[in-house]
Amino acid sequence: MVRRKPGSSFICQPPYSLLSRLVKGWLEELKQNNVKVRKIYFDGYLPPSKWEVRQERLLEQSQNIRILVALDPFGTTKSHDDVFDSVKPGITATHSTGRSTADKLPKPPFLVPAVIEALAACQDWGPLIQVVPGEADTFCARDVRQNGGIVLTSDSDLLIQDLGSDGRVSFFWNIVYDRSSGVSALSTSTFSFHAINDQLGIREVGGLPRVVFEQIKGRLGFEEAVEKAKNDTQILASLDYLTFMKEYEVDECIPADRRVLNAIVTLDPRVSEIVIQTLVMKETGSVPDASSKPASRGPEALSMFLPVMIENRELRSCWTASTSIRELAYGVLQSLSHHRSERIVEYRTLEPSNGHSGRQLSIPGPVETIEGCTQLATTLKELRDRLPSPKTLWHAFAIMEDVKSSASDERTSLSVTMLSQATSSSEDVYSYSWDVIHYTAQIQASYYSLRILKQILDAVIGLKQDLPDTFAELRESLISLPTIAEWPTFADMLGLLSDFASNETLTIVTDILGILPIDLAQVAAEETKSKKKKKRKQKQDTLRNTMRRNGKRSPSLNPFALLSQASQE
Repeated sequence: MVRRKPGSSFICQPPYSLLSRLVKGWLEELKQNNVKVRKIYFDGYLPPSKWEVRQERLLEQSQNIRILVALDPFGTTKSHDDVFDSVKPGITATHSTGRSTADKLPKPPFLVPAVIEALAACQDWGPLIQVVPGEADTFCARDVRQNGGIVLTSDSDLLIQDLGSDGRVSFFWNIVYDRSSGVSALSTSTFSFHAINDQLGIREVGGLPRVVFEQIKGRLGFEEAVEKAKNDTQILASLDYLTFMKEYEVDECIPADRRVLNAIVTLDPRVSEIVIQTLVMKETGSVPDASSKPASRGPEALSMFLPVMIENRELRSCWTASTSIRELAYGVLQSLSHHRSERIVEYRTLEPSNGHSGRQLSIPGPVETIEGCTQLATTLKELRDRLPSPKTLWHAFAIMEDVKSSASDERTSLSVTMLSQATSSSEDVYSYSWDVIHYTAQIQASYYSLRILKQILDAVIGLKQDLPDTFAELRESLISLPTIAEWPTFADMLGLLSDFASNETLTIVTDILGILPIDLAQVAAEETKSKKKKKRKQKQDTLRNTMRRNGKRSPSLNPFALLSQASQE
């Protein structure tokens, strides 16, 4: 076994089970201190006016992943098993630690849906969850404006929301234990919209929203913006200001329909968003925009922002193998639409060079969708019946999807490569290679795609009558899909692959697909031969470059040119 040079442990992330326990522990501590939590809101639809912001964030996240591959070409060092043992649930979990270089590291891609999933399963917190058809902050503001109370948030936009005379806002990181009285009790700083306006003397000139507007428009400091607001009242009627204020209104893109709210109540926010897009689709095939700006959502009608995964961008996207499952999900979703869409655009990653465009997928028609649901239910049943353990069903299905899509693209399946490595080499105890990292992302992407399909089936069956029987049958087949906290991780992957190889799972997969059996030993031998050939070529290239450096240097041999090219891909 070759010992790699250790890199940074950039995937040293707490497991989703721990993250969920931290959130529940935080809420429990509020409850123990007599804080009554009335509602827990989650974003369920971001308005088209946020399109550019979303693209910018996705572009930044995409570039960060590419940089990781460049800086750590061998992968990442493994973290110690006890690395998170000192992390305990409680109020301190949200204390601010300031900005650091860790902010650039990838975030757990399924954090929000994992938390919603965990809270929904709790007797105390499940009934309080509401994924809303809009941005959570505006629904929080309306709730407190009507009923009084305090909004606990991390969103500073709530400082400029009118929360009513009895409404206040506080931030997660401000909640601490106060022991000054000798008795430990929770304490926090709260902010009142009306009190701040009165203290600054700006209530009659637009208040805090007007100050923020002046700061953004004129790039002014806070005090300068306050003075400008006091000295110019004409701006309150301007189109620019009215458009700015529109963003902070509760804009319900769907009517206050209890059936719709119930259908999205605990959905993954990304799924909720595509459900709502479908429900509000216009006859023209475009999504309504509250700001009335043309094309602010982009040229496409339906769009899906997939989580940014930790993957090797030099390989085929980890989302590709499970594309057919998501296409089927989008086909099922069209059952809710009065105006059927033929295409949807998925955003996986973005690069400056591709014009910020996503990847268009064709949405299957009604007949093709029904056939796809029937075929998938049949395949899952056959896999379940033939596998030695039902626990391996979903991973085996992910392998099947990879083998099938790779065969259609005439390329070697990454699953086959990883299975062959599991039979021919020992595990690296020091690090995870990029092959392992990328393969784990691909398996999780398959699980997530199945989860999208299951949740869309839940929503469609809850909102529409007279559906094909196969929808309910497929939904039943997906019931055993594990929770996000139970999905295989980097640490699990090599052990799972070894078990799969020894149980001849690949033989079952190829038999069901009706393709020739794959000899893992032969694949491993060919892989070894390919690596030796690549190593010889690297030696030859190194020798040739050394000889050239000893003579006249060619501008094309500048190693920084390669880095520049990589940064533009």
